[in-house]
Amino acid sequence: MADIVELIPASEQDEAVFRAWESGKGPQTLAREFGISVAEVERALDRMLPAFDMQHNLRAFKRELRRLEDLSGEFFAIAKRDKDRDCAHLVARLNERICAMRGWTSINIRMDPMAAQVAERPSNHQKIREAVFRLAGRTPPPLADGNGNRGAVDVPSLPDDTESSH
Repeated sequence: MADIVELIPASEQDEAVFRAWESGKGPQTLAREFGISVAEVERALDRMLPAFDMQHNLRAFKRELRRLEDLSGEFFAIAKRDKDRDCAHLVARLNERICAMRGWTSINIRMDPMAAQVAERPSNHQKIREAVFRLAGRTPPPLADGNGNRGAVDVPSLPDDTESSH
């Protein structure tokens, strides 16, 4: 291969190798097609691809975030206009991904909205307790023992007149 004269300048050859690689051809196939070694194919690809450093990674991250936000905006408009459930679902999924990319998760927020709503509702025990006291015509005392611990069971006692009749 030493007597082969290169007819394509290196930068144009790099571009041709890169385009062929993008179309799905492997390094061995490209090496045969272009008459170069596999190592040279890999070097050409390295020259065509952006550097793998923090600056390029940040730029790529911002670009992907912007694409997701644009896509979310388009599908949001479709979901609102057409009342399309699939588009609304896609917007919700895109929003989750965008929030995750920005670092917003339930761990960062430290509160799950569903758990907060459930915590605000009284438990079944509290509902039953309140119903028993309503039937007895009394207001229930707060659920706490003498030490201020929540969750102590408060057992209603019978009125004095019914205890003496037994």
